[in-house]
Amino acid sequence: MLMLAWTTVPTRAEADRLADAAIAAGLAVCVQIEGPVTSVYRWDSKIEHSQEFRMVFKCLKARASALESQILALHPYSTPEWVVVEATYVSEKYLSWAQINPHH
Repeated sequence: MLMLAWTTVPTRAEADRLADAAIAAGLAVCVQIEGPVTSVYRWDSKIEHSQEFRMVFKCLKARASALESQILALHPYSTPEWVVVEATYVSEKYLSWAQINPHH
């Protein structure tokens, strides 16, 4: 089972740091970094507009909990976004690659 997890960080350097750590530890098989994107949200009763970099982590279900622990420990925000969903369909070739990839 392949999982997709999202977070955002304030800089490209932070995104690269978190992505490298997840791949090096074998917790994610791929991390995509997008941005900058604009996030609009309420913080301390004010509407905020922030430029951020969105990260999409692809990981096997067995590694999802360890990936979450690592990302939350390294994340620069005190309340980081962390949203995880199961991929309902993954092509056979990609899933096979994902299952082999963390071990190399």
